[in-house]
Amino acid sequence: MNNYENSKRPRRIASVTYLLIMAVILGGTYLSNQKKELAKKESHQAIEAPAVFSDTSVQN
Repeated sequence: MNNYENSKRPRRIASVTYLLIMAVILGGTYLSNQKKELAKKESHQAIEAPAVFSDTSVQN
C-alpha cells in the first residue's frame, strides 16, 4: 500500500475529532448566548415592573 492508503484512517479520526470539538465549542457558545439573552430579558422586566408594596395611600 502506498502512503495515501495508510493515512486514510488517521485522517478520518482527526476529522471526526475536529468536528466533535467544533460542535462542543459552537454548542457552548449558543447556550451561553441564550443565557445572556434570558438574563437581559429578566433584568429589563424587573426594572420595568413597578414596586408596589400595598394598595393603601401614603399620608404626609
